[in-house]
Amino acid sequence: MIQRLIAPFLALLLLSGCWGARNIDHIVYIHAIGVDYKDGQVVLYVQLVSFSGLAKVEAGGTREQATVSVGKATGETFDLAAHQIYQSIQQMVSWGHVKSLVFTKRALRPDVIQNTIDLLSRYNEIRHTIWVYATDKPLNQLFEATPLLLTSSYYSLLSNPEELFRQSSFIRPIRLNRFIARLDERAATVRLPYLTLAENTWTEDKKDKSMLLLKGSCFVHNYKLQGCARTSEVEGIRWIERDIRRTPLAVKKEGKTAATLIIREPHAKWERRGNHLQLHLRIAGNIIEQNEPLPRPEFIRLAKKAIKQEIRNTYQWGAARGIDALNISDVLYRKHLSEWRRLAVNGTVPLDGDLFPSISIDLVINAGGKEKIGYRAGD
Repeated sequence: MIQRLIAPFLALLLLSGCWGARNIDHIVYIHAIGVDYKDGQVVLYVQLVSFSGLAKVEAGGTREQATVSVGKATGETFDLAAHQIYQSIQQMVSWGHVKSLVFTKRALRPDVIQNTIDLLSRYNEIRHTIWVYATDKPLNQLFEATPLLLTSSYYSLLSNPEELFRQSSFIRPIRLNRFIARLDERAATVRLPYLTLAENTWTEDKKDKSMLLLKGSCFVHNYKLQGCARTSEVEGIRWIERDIRRTPLAVKKEGKTAATLIIREPHAKWERRGNHLQLHLRIAGNIIEQNEPLPRPEFIRLAKKAIKQEIRNTYQWGAARGIDALNISDVLYRKHLSEWRRLAVNGTVPLDGDLFPSISIDLVINAGGKEKIGYRAGD
């Protein structure tokens, strides 16, 4: 009799681990976190994502209307605000699928940044590989902007910035672990992607549709926001940034665009000779558009001139605001520590004209594309 009961008893023991399992649709999954600061309080926003419609699409089913749910709560700290979310959400919450963290400009202050990082570093569900952004738009509007064609917010710019960056590289996305590491570097200025909303670019079903848009960069040093710039004001950053994949360069002649180059993976090397910094760039590109024939030497001369001017404009934009947009202080800190110690004030060096580097560029045009007639005419 006892032997007959052993097998069912062992089966119950082995299956007991499944009793606490919960169905995927019984849990609320937070996709993006937004942090604002107002009247001495942290204002927390969360964007929820549904995996039910996502699973149907990946299995070959039809797309459903993308549903966006945005929660908001206020508290003295991040955690206290999060517990306000729990009281009204009415389902179990999972933070294990968070893909992005968005700070408003007024939340980019030492106490709020440190409180947020402290909590995210302690809480085991949230990964340190989430993407970090800054914005000046209301966070509820930002989180309500879904991708085109009924696509889930799971595939939005908030969680997939690398897709856009590979195709058109201007503002390099940054993950939380790198954001934290750069904040703790005495000489480094962190460049955060600056999000906004494109209001009049797209329509869907004959209705205007707001879309997420990278507006430029926000600069943070010593846990404090220094300022934000549009992409057109700091285009020179792309020539010194790491991991730039593919970026366009307009070659102008007498104020008009004569041709467009696609530059792939530019390489920057900093050196210091005597009392001057030198920046050496190795750049290769393909002609993607040519509006008038240019001799090869003239083409290369104009392209180099455009690159140098972008770097100079970026430096001058930052110098006028006390922002080390090119991270020259970090270059000195890593390569010429004694010089950095002599010049640095609160971690950064004064951005006077003597610190602007001399720039040398090796530019190679690899191809003129399928249509080579205009290119040959200029040789």
